[in-house]
Amino acid sequence: MKALRKISGPSNPMRTRSAVSFEPAHGHALFEALVCEFHWTVLQVAAITSCMNASVAENRAWKLRACSNLFPVESPVITAALRTWDEIGLPRDLSASLNKIYRDLSDAKRLALPIARDAGTFSGPNISLLKLQQIAAVWRKLTEDCEVALQSLEPEARWRLCGLYTGNSLVLGKFLKAAISGAYSCVNQIGEVAIPVLPQRRKTRRYVLVQPCTIRGRNVNAAVIARHISSNGIGLESDQDFELKERVIVELRNGRKIRGTIVWMRNKQLDVQFEETLAASDPLFAR
Repeated sequence: MKALRKISGPSNPMRTRSAVSFEPAHGHALFEALVCEFHWTVLQVAAITSCMNASVAENRAWKLRACSNLFPVESPVITAALRTWDEIGLPRDLSASLNKIYRDLSDAKRLALPIARDAGTFSGPNISLLKLQQIAAVWRKLTEDCEVALQSLEPEARWRLCGLYTGNSLVLGKFLKAAISGAYSCVNQIGEVAIPVLPQRRKTRRYVLVQPCTIRGRNVNAAVIARHISSNGIGLESDQDFELKERVIVELRNGRKIRGTIVWMRNKQLDVQFEETLAASDPLFAR
């Protein structure tokens, strides 16, 4: 792991967020938000499991003190995305797996959070090694489930987000495997945890863009309305029928043509992912 972020003591977890849009996330944008949130959850779960591994291997429960900074909090994005899994194009089996992970995570937190909060500097909570081993086993099983779900989500994210988050999956996969194996090299002698820095940590900023344009597919050349745009794609409103994964060309009002792929459709709305990412300095983003 080339880049690490160190977490120790009872400070707030370092988490960077950015404004994603000026309107409620839906469809493809909500799918991207789901990917971001789940990747962060996976990172936290693997880090907690590593702390568990260190505490069990060295019989030092006080090493769980850094965990209090790492426990995932309930995310409105996850709740919204899994509630509308069909609308955002999430496969049923994957949706069920993610739902189970978040239910099991809630149970795992109830077991471990009180212990982590009771752990002081070099003074562990009053807990037997056997109980600690049992709780660690729960977290390792959760980590295994996260690895399976991560592998299932990656193909969906790769074609819908043009591989934007593939680097995250590679980093997370390695971190998960280490935690599952019982490793804890990310935890030092005084209980500080160094977690990997994900290559892609922010959701793509979206801008409102209300203007007529045209879209040309295999069999359709139609007038549509552009609703929002980001460096990776554009949201459109169309009365014409297209196909998911169809390659299209979007022509803006100024005559500019941008190639892309349809990655989401619902109720006359569709999202097109660009073949090439637009630069942050692109005139389309001028405010």
